[in-house]
Amino acid sequence: MSNTAERWWVRLAARWLARVDGVSGQLRLAMLVMTGLSTATITLKQYGHGNLAWPLIAVSGVVMLLYTYLYTEGGVWNQVQRDKKDMSTNYSNPLMLMDDTLIGISAFVAIEGRKPTEEEREMIEEAVREQWADYRDGVEL
Repeated sequence: MSNTAERWWVRLAARWLARVDGVSGQLRLAMLVMTGLSTATITLKQYGHGNLAWPLIAVSGVVMLLYTYLYTEGGVWNQVQRDKKDMSTNYSNPLMLMDDTLIGISAFVAIEGRKPTEEEREMIEEAVREQWADYRDGVEL
């Protein structure tokens, strides 16, 4: 695997930017943390503990960097992406019920060489509906 950047600091910066990009969906959480820090520092100041504001901000910054590192390098981000992909294909929708019913009837016609009787068609539709309902409820991830 070759690097496009030759300088160590460019590779390091690119790696950290990739990490931050990996958690970009969680920027809302970071904004909530900033709001909480703002409220906490004002509260500390009003109660006469303003000297604790900078240590609180420093600790929060270190925790955010550690969280970012563990989230990306610890495999959490990768697992979240896999789960999102699984969840996006995990549920049936009404179109799938119609498609699967038509596929079932078409398979019957291809195998048997004739149209299904009304009773056979109902059996196909019931089998498809049962399987569709299982997928509609979702598969445990």
